[in-house]
Amino acid sequence: MSSTRPPEFRRAPSITARLVVFYLVSTLLILLCTNWFQFKALSKDLDYEDNDFVLERINSLRDIVARHPDALRDQVPVDKPGQPARHLIRIQDAEGHTLFQSPQMSALSLGFFPPAVTADEKIGRSIKYRAPDHRHYLLNSAWAGRGGDPHFRLVQVALDITDEDALMSKYLLRTSTAVAIGLLLAAGLGVVITRRGLKPLQEMAGKVAQITEADLHQRVRSAAVWPQELDQLTVALDAMLARLEESFARLSEFSANLAHELRTPINNLRGEAEVALSRARSEEEYRHIIESSIEEYERLARMVGDILFLARPDRPREARLIDARQALETLAEYYSNVAEEQQTSITVEGEGSVCVDPNLFQRAVGNLISNALHYTPKPGRISLKIEPELDGSVAIAVADNGMGVEESELPRVFDRFYRSPQARLVYNQGSGLGLAIVRSIMTLHGGSVSVASTPGAGTTVTLRFPPLAPDPPDSPATGKS
Repeated sequence: MSSTRPPEFRRAPSITARLVVFYLVSTLLILLCTNWFQFKALSKDLDYEDNDFVLERINSLRDIVARHPDALRDQVPVDKPGQPARHLIRIQDAEGHTLFQSPQMSALSLGFFPPAVTADEKIGRSIKYRAPDHRHYLLNSAWAGRGGDPHFRLVQVALDITDEDALMSKYLLRTSTAVAIGLLLAAGLGVVITRRGLKPLQEMAGKVAQITEADLHQRVRSAAVWPQELDQLTVALDAMLARLEESFARLSEFSANLAHELRTPINNLRGEAEVALSRARSEEEYRHIIESSIEEYERLARMVGDILFLARPDRPREARLIDARQALETLAEYYSNVAEEQQTSITVEGEGSVCVDPNLFQRAVGNLISNALHYTPKPGRISLKIEPELDGSVAIAVADNGMGVEESELPRVFDRFYRSPQARLVYNQGSGLGLAIVRSIMTLHGGSVSVASTPGAGTTVTLRFPPLAPDPPDSPATGKS
């Protein structure tokens, strides 16, 4: 034996999780952008300050070379206890001999420095160099002139920026830690804020969950004051509840009417059977009882057939263009015998063509003629009028001078099993499905049906069929192949 499992539905992430993720991503981008901007700005400011210091130191040494070259030795920085010199100096002559330099300068080869420029050229930006001992330096060089000789002395300056780089590394680490802590705080606050923001939605879900089929009259919008963002949702929910309430009311009424309509023929059949069995009957009496039962069976069969048609209406199988006047005249002739017995005339007016299933068309118009005959007193008058519309549609009106329908009952005349009290008094054999079938048939054909009535003066039911679809250019109707 094979067992069928219920379909597994993949649950989407909660709104809280989505909002928190979006909030975290937004917060992360903001923190990264702001901290990265601050880091780059601080790093750039330090680079400018360090480069300006190196350039200023080179220019001051140039001035000393030009005025007091013997004082250069005094310009070499000396390490102090616990405080090493921050910058280093090397002075060379034109032949490349080192005249004097800082002790640590020997670890910095000449090739590490950028090319030296003369006094007439602008000194370029300093370059960074990482020594084997993992110290960082900012290097630059330039020629110092004297007495018309632009290459009198070569000045090289190295600025130790190891502490600054370490400071920036610490700043970057602390910034990353701050960003991580900020994200954790943002996640916690995001969950709290999101849940608090979605609390009205949870309250709405609780209100809706309390509504059952017994109290569909309740409305969500009037139950509390909802945020503006949920206003459209409350309107949609209230509209859905109104539709459900109306549907439940119609379903309840439909069930009651169906039970009432089925009870009458079943009671008749049961009563006749009980009477027949109460004593011995003649053959003629049994025949009469069977004939009466057959009539009730036929009534039940028609009712069941009508219900099945309304439950599962078929699409028009043989929709084709027909002459509406000819079809109406055929129907008028079919009902002529009944009309003559009731002293009622049936007339046909107008010309037109409609694209319909002939059988369904006959059933729809036949139901209207049958209703008119049932509710039109002697002498009566029934007119079938064909009226082509300007938009290409065709209207077929079935009018009578019968009892009419109250205005308050007009919206319900197409409901299944609905029959007004006056209609039940005049004709108690109907089931209340005729006009419902008419509406179903018109819906299948893409048309519509409407009713207008004046109590005591008559009723007019109008069937409107859609315009005919134009023939394609290569269709046989155009004479082209």
